[in-house]
Amino acid sequence: MNLPLVIGALIVSLLLLWWLLSVIKASFKTAFLVVAVIFAIQVLTGVGPQQIFAQVGQWMGNSMGGLGKWLQNWGDKGKVDPDAKKQAALWMLEIITNLMDS
Repeated sequence: MNLPLVIGALIVSLLLLWWLLSVIKASFKTAFLVVAVIFAIQVLTGVGPQQIFAQVGQWMGNSMGGLGKWLQNWGDKGKVDPDAKKQAALWMLEIITNLMDS
């Protein structure tokens, strides 16, 4: 084996690992900070996370590839309509559109 190649590959691997860990660490710090701020606002004022993300989505508008619209609709995905017939029709429509797209 070529010793300089192994040493170079090891150094590059360690640098990439260090970069990846720092990105993950920063992501977790940011996520926990966002959760803490939203929780504090909810406890102190009663304003929920859906309202906060809806306001941020309005500020962002259609910029950043639809991220603003996604934030405005955040939280609506898991809610189930109590009308079983309507829900079944919506599921069937979603299945049909997915089949037509593929």
